[in-house]
Amino acid sequence: MNIDTKIFLRKKFKEYYSENKIPAPLEIEQREFGTGTLDTKIKVRHKSFRTERDLWNYLRREAPFYISYSAAYYEFPENQPMLTKGWLGADLIFDLDIGMDFFDSEKLERIKDETLNLLDFLLSDFGFSKSDFEVNFSGSKGYHVHVFNEAVKCLGNEERREIVDYVAGNINFRDYLRVEGDKIFGPKKSDSGWPGRVYRGLYDLIRNSDKERLEGIKGIGDKKAELIYRDRERILGEIELGRYNYIPDIVTVDISYIKTPDPNVKVPVIKKVSSPIVQKIIDEKAVKTMAASDTDKMVTIDTSRLIRLPDSLHGGSGLIAKRVKIKDVEKFDPLTNAVAFGNEKIKINMGEKTPDFDLNGKRFRNLKGVVEVPEYVGVYLLLKDKAEIVNN
Repeated sequence: MNIDTKIFLRKKFKEYYSENKIPAPLEIEQREFGTGTLDTKIKVRHKSFRTERDLWNYLRREAPFYISYSAAYYEFPENQPMLTKGWLGADLIFDLDIGMDFFDSEKLERIKDETLNLLDFLLSDFGFSKSDFEVNFSGSKGYHVHVFNEAVKCLGNEERREIVDYVAGNINFRDYLRVEGDKIFGPKKSDSGWPGRVYRGLYDLIRNSDKERLEGIKGIGDKKAELIYRDRERILGEIELGRYNYIPDIVTVDISYIKTPDPNVKVPVIKKVSSPIVQKIIDEKAVKTMAASDTDKMVTIDTSRLIRLPDSLHGGSGLIAKRVKIKDVEKFDPLTNAVAFGNEKIKINMGEKTPDFDLNGKRFRNLKGVVEVPEYVGVYLLLKDKAEIVNN
């Protein structure tokens, strides 16, 4: 990146921070901050600010390309090393990203659906209220969810890992079955949490699937698909009653018996459960990015993680890490609503032809050589180091 491009980008970031007051995180004086350059997202850390005004003055003066703050609260946030900061607790943070080299509206819709799924878990399964958390676009490839409830503040790494495992679907269906005499009972319609999700998913799948769809489920062959399809009315009835040992083509359960002091009495326990259909439902209803990405998991587990400051600029895209009201998440379009710069035309020189990409409700194609583009497009491509500014 040449010096003219760096000067131009610095000017644009300064303009943004001069014109937009960035709200401070809760308990700002207890947070550690880190800032980054065009090359490194967190170049300097162990910074702190006493007030929101101090933070804004710094942003207007320095205009960093990245600014992040700690999920944690510290007694002495500027101290080094970390053990001397005096950890007081931490928010619960989720980072949901989707892989893409250039902005793709369809992929961002998919990660928004994942975010809505996570919000459902937080509201329905963990009992949080909408006032307990905030959502913001990350500024690039996804969303951040911040949970501020006091109940999570002092959770350690392992407790946070358990939360990640739960929303990621790392569960054992066996835990939702019980043996009573010669019967095995499982999830019912009235159940909440994962049992309720499994029940609804299983019931809807059996009711609405034809033989070909059943065959397409991994672990279900032609014969079993035929048996399930022919017997679906009876199977649905058993599922409604919660009787899972009467649907062996759906759920296979191995029982073992524990000896008791009375030789005539043996206690049945569930040894093993197998169900490709139930596993498919769990996989579909889980927050997939939390299941697939170790990086995303660690954001939640790490109690000293720095996370992008909401409403700040992302130094790799020029978009705003924009806060989104919970009620507005579904209709939020980051490629329109998080655009920071205007339509004024600027001239850039493309180093190479870029793939097509979406931004501000438009599809940009075949950009190469010296071109005039809206400022928001130019900033995006300059930050990605795919172009240089052309000064008239």
